[in-house]
Amino acid sequence: MCNAYNLKTSLTAIGEAAMRQLELPLVLPPGVTPESSNIPIPDEVFPRRDGLILKPVDRRNPELGLTAGVAHWNLTPFFHKGALKAWRASTNNCRAETMATAPAFREAFQRRRCVIPATSFIEWTGPVGRKTAHLISRSDGGLLFLAGLWERCLIEDARVESYTMVMTDAASWMARFHDRQPIVLDRARARTWLDLAADVGPLISSASADGLVADPPEPAAADPMLEL
Repeated sequence: MCNAYNLKTSLTAIGEAAMRQLELPLVLPPGVTPESSNIPIPDEVFPRRDGLILKPVDRRNPELGLTAGVAHWNLTPFFHKGALKAWRASTNNCRAETMATAPAFREAFQRRRCVIPATSFIEWTGPVGRKTAHLISRSDGGLLFLAGLWERCLIEDARVESYTMVMTDAASWMARFHDRQPIVLDRARARTWLDLAADVGPLISSASADGLVADPPEPAAADPMLEL
């Protein structure tokens, strides 16, 4: 599963990449440009911290474009009552196979899908205590757009938005680092994901690692002492 990712870029670059790679414009409030926007870009994101998500302007017509906003990376379902920290479940990732039925995710899956931009995500290999972090990114330097779900709930009378990263079985190349991976979106896959009426079965059952690279490129060696 993914427990850390990076977004070392600018809102301007995110908007350009969304248009170039997904053919979806980044829509900002009237009079606001990416350069003048005060939306923060968290460059290193960990569970239960804030990250940037891209939501359809109109979930019934995703072709109208995407809006950017900051949300809490650990989906807190709409039915949660109490403080944010009182939601103790680890919901920064969700399993693609059960998101349509799991109580924490099914409402978001049916109504609130989003795209998570990232410059890289991190997977770990090697023995406990000496693990190696692998930065997974695009070989062409482009931005990663990952499938996500977002939700809103009331926390102390304030609306809090949160999100989760959707995970599926790893493609063969990714399996050397982990048996699960995020769903990487290109233009066609993004349209399927954001279309609430579309069948996402083929999307989540055929994970792609095309065009991805890892740094370091190979898994860390196992600890020989553990094999004795």
